[in-house]
Amino acid sequence: MKDAAEFGMNKTPTQLHPVMTQAMIEGYEEFPPHAEDTACDAFMMRRSYIQDSEQLGAVPLPSTLRGAVSTGVQAIQGNSPSVLIDKLGERMAFERSGIRLYDALITKCKAAEPDLDVDTLEQFRNDETEHFSLVRDCIASMGGDPTAQTPCADSAGMAAMGLMQVLNDPRSSIPQCVEAILMAELADAAAWELLIVLADEAGLSDYVDRFQSAKRTEDHHMHMIKRWLEQLTLNNELRAVD
Repeated sequence: MKDAAEFGMNKTPTQLHPVMTQAMIEGYEEFPPHAEDTACDAFMMRRSYIQDSEQLGAVPLPSTLRGAVSTGVQAIQGNSPSVLIDKLGERMAFERSGIRLYDALITKCKAAEPDLDVDTLEQFRNDETEHFSLVRDCIASMGGDPTAQTPCADSAGMAAMGLMQVLNDPRSSIPQCVEAILMAELADAAAWELLIVLADEAGLSDYVDRFQSAKRTEDHHMHMIKRWLEQLTLNNELRAVD
């Protein structure tokens, strides 16, 4: 597998087909689209979809006495337990995606034998597993159901699909895959910051400390992945020159 981008046949540039490109421009000028009508119709259609649609999902009601009590206490204290449960569900979904992303990168690295430490990648993958379990336990401690897919969990899963496609594409290079992992780690670090704030407001002091530890681990992941991406890019640049 070659990681460095090389010059080769690419059929997308219009400069390769000047005659056809000119014909396309002339056709556009002769039969221009009704831009105002088209834009207006598209806006009206999208607005109707947005206004008439239901929410992406709902946070499940507590199914246990402990969950009902916990929710009631949080509401009395002026907090929004549904928001916290939703964001905890989101972290579970994203950490699960992180496990799969690292699995895919490890598989690609073993096939391509790049200058990446697979043992370190496997440790990062195990860290994601631990964070998944941590959030699952937190939801359970609040009387929630960790198996429920909350609205933000659904959204996080969809957001990770594009990154997963990059990692699982046989044609994607190691640097491209590492960059996709970096995108995930950057989003993960920011999300842990918000979750720590929400947990602190809810009085979950034990989990605040554990979430902060998870955040430090994710920061370490992010810095290592960023460093690897820089090294891979510079190495490929040197190979291209040679």
